[in-house]
Amino acid sequence: MVLSEYQFPPCLTQLSLSNTQVMEDPMPRLELLPHLQALKLKQNSYLERKLACVGSGSFLQLKILHLKSMLWLGEWTMGAGAMPKLESLILNPCAYLRKLPEELRCIKSLCKLELYWPQPELRQRLRAFENMEWRYDIQFYPSGI
Repeated sequence: MVLSEYQFPPCLTQLSLSNTQVMEDPMPRLELLPHLQALKLKQNSYLERKLACVGSGSFLQLKILHLKSMLWLGEWTMGAGAMPKLESLILNPCAYLRKLPEELRCIKSLCKLELYWPQPELRQRLRAFENMEWRYDIQFYPSGI
């Protein structure tokens, strides 16, 4: 699928992609949807290793972001001011992701963060936030690893 060939309605508030096998980063295209509140990128929706949400005015209304079964995702970057209303972030799994974008720390509305199968390096960084009484409800799954 070539995402740039599709015209999404500008009033779209929810979008879920699954088995689309997008080869280019979908975020630059999707961040242009001004009313998008929930975005779910599921199994085989995107097959590359990098995601970038670099526009300072990107995803202005986004509250929910689920990245599910993006098995090879290793790098995620964000621009300052992106996703200012994000409340819930779920990464399942995040086995290759070594760090989350630092810009997430600036999002005051973010209160739920769920990570499945995180790298020990990522887990350790987030544990430091928990120890500082960080405002996130951080959950690791499975909890015993």
